[in-house]
Amino acid sequence: MLGVLFILLCVMLGRILCDYFLKNLDRVIAKTEVPAFLVKLPAWYLTGTLIVTWLVYLVSYLFQNTKKPLFFGNLIVLLMVAAVIAVVLVLEHKNQKRTFQAEELIAFFDGRAKEKKGSLIPFYFALLAFAFVTYLMFLTLKWKDGSLFVGHSVFSDFAPHLGMIRSFSASNNFPTQYAHFAGEDVKYHFMFQFMVGNLEYLGMRIDFAFNLPSIFGMAAVYLLLFVLVVRITKSRLCGYLTALFFTFRSSFSVFRFMAEQAGDNVWKALKENTEFLGYTDKENWGLWNLNVYCNQRHLAFALAFLLLAVIIFYPYVEKMAKKLNEVAKGEDALVYRVEQVRTLFFSKNAFGVYNLRTAIAMGVFLGALAFWNGSVVIATLAMLFFMAAVSDYRLDYLITALIALGMSLLQSSLFITGAAVSPEFFFGFLAENKTFWGVVIYTVELTGIVLFAALAGACLMKGVKRYMLFVFFVPYILAFTLNLIKTDIPSYYIAVNHKWIMMSLMLVSMFAAWLIVELIRSGDWMKRGIAVLLVVMLTATGAYELTTVVKRNEGYLVFAKDDPVTNWVMENATCDDMFLTPPYALNNVVMGGAMLYYGHSYYAASAGYDTYERHVEVARMYEASSSEELRQLVEENKIRYIIVDFDCRTSSDYDVREDVIESTFEVVFEQDSGDWAFRIFDTQKVK
Repeated sequence: MLGVLFILLCVMLGRILCDYFLKNLDRVIAKTEVPAFLVKLPAWYLTGTLIVTWLVYLVSYLFQNTKKPLFFGNLIVLLMVAAVIAVVLVLEHKNQKRTFQAEELIAFFDGRAKEKKGSLIPFYFALLAFAFVTYLMFLTLKWKDGSLFVGHSVFSDFAPHLGMIRSFSASNNFPTQYAHFAGEDVKYHFMFQFMVGNLEYLGMRIDFAFNLPSIFGMAAVYLLLFVLVVRITKSRLCGYLTALFFTFRSSFSVFRFMAEQAGDNVWKALKENTEFLGYTDKENWGLWNLNVYCNQRHLAFALAFLLLAVIIFYPYVEKMAKKLNEVAKGEDALVYRVEQVRTLFFSKNAFGVYNLRTAIAMGVFLGALAFWNGSVVIATLAMLFFMAAVSDYRLDYLITALIALGMSLLQSSLFITGAAVSPEFFFGFLAENKTFWGVVIYTVELTGIVLFAALAGACLMKGVKRYMLFVFFVPYILAFTLNLIKTDIPSYYIAVNHKWIMMSLMLVSMFAAWLIVELIRSGDWMKRGIAVLLVVMLTATGAYELTTVVKRNEGYLVFAKDDPVTNWVMENATCDDMFLTPPYALNNVVMGGAMLYYGHSYYAASAGYDTYERHVEVARMYEASSSEELRQLVEENKIRYIIVDFDCRTSSDYDVREDVIESTFEVVFEQDSGDWAFRIFDTQKVK
């Protein structure tokens, strides 16, 4: 299957890219003392997929005027990539740089089997993470009996995602438009959806095309998070605990919910509840648990790059920390501090270049990530800035940042008219009381004890490790102070900042895990009991919410492969054909890849579009009182197809004049009858 071949070529090219540009990964592996596959497999997949997908997109863009641009994009790029891989393999074989002995394969997956008892545990951890993620992804999206089943907990976010995916796999979305707000630029990061659409175009069934990249991306997060934690703390147990805390969030919600139940009703209430628990604003949306990674599939792929960047640059921080520790602490405190400042800013290599090749590569990778998930790129660069403040080789950071910013601006100029974002200060995020103490109270209500445990764990560390708590907290600060989407209701759309908070919580959890490791290592059974209690308190809400995710996905939205509406849209409409519709979220029209003039307003508004004008225009077109007025409005708004259905006829936003539409344009598709009749009118077929 061509889709499988695409993924394999991505991984193989990623291996070549990492061997040439990210050679220091081998030193990371040696220093961390973990099996090589935990670092290399994710890095190979991430880098190769990022580059190959972009190449396919750009070449397809050049062939946008052909009927099937993806055909040329895949043909040219995959042949080119296959040729590069073949040449490199031949050269490596000729130079005997790459062998395939059984011992090397064993070392790749278990580098210290002979030296360390229990060294296979990381391998089992990786298998468990992969199996768990696979379960989650296929729980929320699966193919069964010739139909696509979309889980109830994810269908809302899948509305724009599936629309974008089908706009590539079934149509020609070049130049790219946002499927729920067609006819303008594309402000929303869409490259993950392009990759999925391309896999479907290559013949992979849509559930596999969507789920496999989601699984690989999320598994990469688990593996790289484990490696980063072990690299900093030197403790594998701390790595496993951090992965556990990343999976199951900390919150008081489940305890509060149980306290509110009367007596014997506690377990019954827990069993029967199907809603996400929440006592803070929008917490019941499921913004903070595993459901986020099920419905925002593009997030994990980008998060894995954030972790890879920190893993690569953290040794630079350690180098400076080592130099600072060597500063002799004498009786004169002032002299000691001056010497520390001199070492930090004026010592050899403080502003040097350690690995130009790696710095350039990371800049390219982060820059190319901008339209996979821009929020992650912003958070990563912000964290690297504060790492650079206490690092050696600061020019490496500068090179990476300049290239990443330059590439981001270049992409924005290609895809977006005007500014990519409109940043403004907005303090308080979703806290009801937007003061400092209001934010503190909100944070405690939302996150439970994890930040207290993290602070305690950081106090048990020294030097630069303790400083990393602040670095990891930077995205959290961004979430509470910055609004990137300029709207009339910033407090409503500020919820998109939740991803920054989740990034911070993922990373600072390692300090909570370190506290527990220290309690266990103490040998005191009372302290170990406290450690067990802490683990329960840190994971109870998240673990319960996993059961909620499962229960909410016992029901599905079902889309048949042979649905007449979907097939008609896929066979007759292109991305140049705009549909006037009710405010659709996810339905059979969206599944066909239709370009909606005005889909559900939340998606468009949260992506940064000004929705008010189109909201007015939709009502004007549906309420047009004469054929002349309707034809003029349709021409002005570049509408090709008008859909009239039950939602139109029962809308509270307008009184549809179906008689005017019917007397003006021909019906090209009709299904059912009466109020439930579904009709498509072609504005190019005038009566």
